[in-house]
Amino acid sequence: MKSLNVNNKIVSSKKSLKEICVEQPFLIINTSCGIGKYKFNKIGYDQNNKLIFEYSLIKDTDYKDTTSILFKIGKYYYLTAEQLLYAFKFLANS
Repeated sequence: MKSLNVNNKIVSSKKSLKEICVEQPFLIINTSCGIGKYKFNKIGYDQNNKLIFEYSLIKDTDYKDTTSILFKIGKYYYLTAEQLLYAFKFLANS
């Protein structure tokens, strides 16, 4: 896994990624069913033994698509390490 500077921290390991997820547990994700607010839940591995980050959909009245997302996609959203790093890089630059 490549290193990436996120919020003045060098991210290069599973432990570092988990620390960042715990420090900044919320992500706003634009799904195919709308925009929802998600909270970091846990780290796991997919069938190819790649890191997967699980986020849980939060019921937040500011996000009106939550019910549709829950019905069509479900409560959980999974990101690869690369997708997560991209999301944090995007947040750091905004």
